[in-house]
Amino acid sequence: MASEREPTAAGADTSAPAETTNAAGEQNAPAADAASNDASSDDHVRDEKVAAGPTKWQKVKSHFWRYKWWYLLLIAVLLAILLPLLFTVIIPAIVQDILNDQKLPIYGGALQVISPSEVNMSIETQLKTPIAATLKPMDLLLYSKETKPVSSFLKLKFPEVHIKSHTNVTVTNQTLLVTNETELTKWFNVFFDKPDAELSLEGKPEIRLGSLKYHRSLKKTVDIASLNYLDGFALKSLDFDLNSNRTTKNNMKGMLNIPNSGVLRLGLGNLTFNVMSGDIRLGLINLWDLQLWPGNNSVPFDGNFYFDQLVPNLSEILDMQKGPLGNGYLEFNATGNTTIAGGEHIKYIEGVLNNKHIRFTFPVITLLGDVLGGLLDANQGSLLDIFGTSIGNSTLLEHVLGHWDNNDQSTKGLDVEPS
Repeated sequence: MASEREPTAAGADTSAPAETTNAAGEQNAPAADAASNDASSDDHVRDEKVAAGPTKWQKVKSHFWRYKWWYLLLIAVLLAILLPLLFTVIIPAIVQDILNDQKLPIYGGALQVISPSEVNMSIETQLKTPIAATLKPMDLLLYSKETKPVSSFLKLKFPEVHIKSHTNVTVTNQTLLVTNETELTKWFNVFFDKPDAELSLEGKPEIRLGSLKYHRSLKKTVDIASLNYLDGFALKSLDFDLNSNRTTKNNMKGMLNIPNSGVLRLGLGNLTFNVMSGDIRLGLINLWDLQLWPGNNSVPFDGNFYFDQLVPNLSEILDMQKGPLGNGYLEFNATGNTTIAGGEHIKYIEGVLNNKHIRFTFPVITLLGDVLGGLLDANQGSLLDIFGTSIGNSTLLEHVLGHWDNNDQSTKGLDVEPS
């Protein structure tokens, strides 16, 4: 019995591990499946990462590379269309806009009368541009925009200039032909009257950008500070020389203040002005080689005061001078008479000055003192020449002067003893 139990026990012993193994196998199966699933999932993730598609840039690059010849053809077509537009339309339009934006301010210069048909001109101005360029020499027609159709009166030669940012330009000592005297006279008239005068100009400049060149148009109207009717014109000093033995035919000289409120130096030649009280011509003054610099100018003059016009018209003159006399001064007008350069009359200046009435005043006391000083220095003969015909009875005046002279001599002959 014992032997039978032992195999049974042994059998029991041998079967128990098998059952245990099977049980463990059954228990470990889900874990193995889970591990297998996890491993499969990891492999799947790795496969997905490895199998990720190309990036957007790679796609674009691939696309362009695939169709590169088509794109090159498209670029060539666009360049063939755009480059001509760039060089024949866009850049010329930009250049024209830059020209249109030029202010061409006149900072200084000179205008010198030479002859009836010529003037000498210098100007200082400025050009500005955002791009470097070369402006080739050109002719600038100067005219007044008020005249239709346009008729230029001067032609200025503008020099070659390399422009970069703000560039100063100077035109120096150009002798210009007067192409229309009537128009020049009209413009000078405005230049004389106003504080600023408009000057229009027109040209056909050639602009070079490196090897590229463009022919454009320049049409501008600029303002030039001008004479403002010589506001501030004044008689600063006056001396009379009434001696008959004087070395010149002129009986007066002095200094004038002639303002130039503009920016151009004006050379006007030899000028004569009438001195007027109303419509009565009382004298003539001469200005020699007149040069008016910007600002106030002290200008010497000589001339003649017409005493033979003063005396017979004295009542009328005093009547006209009531207002100024009440303020202690006399009022006169200067009007142009002649303008001469190179021995010839300059009509485009005379046509302006001869129609102006430039007002100036002089203190009565100062004028009387100057006249009295001239009379005291004069001799009897010169006084007869000055006043004899004015009074209308030179014999009577001669008698009075002779009596005055005799009394003067008698007084000089008296010996006065000191007290």
